[in-house]
Amino acid sequence: MDQTPEDALIEAIKAYDYPPITYDFLGGRERRFSSMINLDHFLQDLLLSGDMRSLKDGLSGILYWGHYRAGFRDHRVISFRTTVSDVQLQNANEAIRHLDGTGLFGLKEIELPQFSNMAFITKFRTFLDPEHYCVLDSKIAKLGPLAIRLKRQRTYIPINTQNDRAYRLWVDTCFSLASRLQIKHRPVDVERGIFCLVDHRKVDLADQLLSAIA
Repeated sequence: MDQTPEDALIEAIKAYDYPPITYDFLGGRERRFSSMINLDHFLQDLLLSGDMRSLKDGLSGILYWGHYRAGFRDHRVISFRTTVSDVQLQNANEAIRHLDGTGLFGLKEIELPQFSNMAFITKFRTFLDPEHYCVLDSKIAKLGPLAIRLKRQRTYIPINTQNDRAYRLWVDTCFSLASRLQIKHRPVDVERGIFCLVDHRKVDLADQLLSAIA
């Protein structure tokens, strides 16, 4: 029997191999988790703690994880930690408490260093609530159903009204795909599965999954 796109997606979710690693700034060591769910919970707890130091560590941890495979990872993390201000962290903590909908504009308005465009603002949004949100980065944005809806710059995706609508569609699509799978999955699990498909050069299959809904 031929494999269905849904079966391929389930396999891709299981095969997602981006490292579940971040940095524990309180412990002063790199920390590897047994699963992405455990990493999600670790960063979520820091971000929602209400404590400014923990929030700073959580945001730094997102950058450490998000840039893990990049040679400039440490530079980005150090740059953030030395330039983010107490006022920005206080504003971020307040914004977190009052997020509405996607929250992209509210998170952008804080003007946190390195959290200004779609890739890392949606990482921030996702780790705040991994049960209901997912990441939209440049690799995913190249898929046909999203590419025609997004207004992109050469190296990044800005936060604007059109792109906020596209992000909402992306989240809803991942919800819909998750509901069709045999085992309970979150939107972020679906997003990571599609990321895995794209990362392993199965773009046509990823497009097929999105085209059925988007």
